[in-house]
Amino acid sequence: MKKLAKTLNRYNKKYLYKQKENKLIHKKYQKDLQRQGLNFKLKSEDDLIRFEIIKTSYDNMRAIQNKFFEIKQDLEDLWENITYKERHFLVYKKLEPFMQKLNYFYVGDKRYYVAYFDDLMNAYYDHEILMFDKKSFRKFIYDFKDLVIDISKYNIKPLQANFSQVKFICKNQHTYVLYSSKVNRFYYYGAEILSFGLSAPLDDLMIKDLGEIILNGDIKEFYEYLVNNKLGSKRLLKKLNKRLRKL
Repeated sequence: MKKLAKTLNRYNKKYLYKQKENKLIHKKYQKDLQRQGLNFKLKSEDDLIRFEIIKTSYDNMRAIQNKFFEIKQDLEDLWENITYKERHFLVYKKLEPFMQKLNYFYVGDKRYYVAYFDDLMNAYYDHEILMFDKKSFRKFIYDFKDLVIDISKYNIKPLQANFSQVKFICKNQHTYVLYSSKVNRFYYYGAEILSFGLSAPLDDLMIKDLGEIILNGDIKEFYEYLVNNKLGSKRLLKKLNKRLRKL
């Protein structure tokens, strides 16, 4: 698989992490994320994917916070004269429809909006945002570095929920495959991380077929699919066909 990846990548040198647009977005978030111990350099496609999961989480967090304080401001004449239960009802009457529009994933039957927070913090953001109205919790709006966890805790769940621009294709117990139409590239996550850049356009069925072939690690079937569907230049296909005859 590694040899084929290397060959295909000679004919497709487009990578998401090298694109100017993605570099600018990363730079825009750098300062805010650095304060919370969440910033890192983009040196690979995997770095870009991890950054996008963190970025979506950060955007969700700030969006929910801002909407909450906007609703609280609208209720300022009532706020001090109603109970916690009444506040909760009035806040979520407006906040819940807004939150439905954000990206989120499920752990069991619980919604998670922030991949770098644990179960408890995600519960606060999902249905107990009023906790941040308390003085003892308000500090965590601005400084949450000590609460950050490794996003790998949630495995592929954020990816399946579109926290990154790459598309989740398929998985088995230990392996999964992603795809980016922007750079026409597959990403294999298993015993190792590999990417396969295709140099010919793919339709939806081809993306599905190739994703499953990559997932199963069937190198002969991979070569056959590329050759039979003419997915590359004449020079590339000649090279692939030569190797195929030796398999």
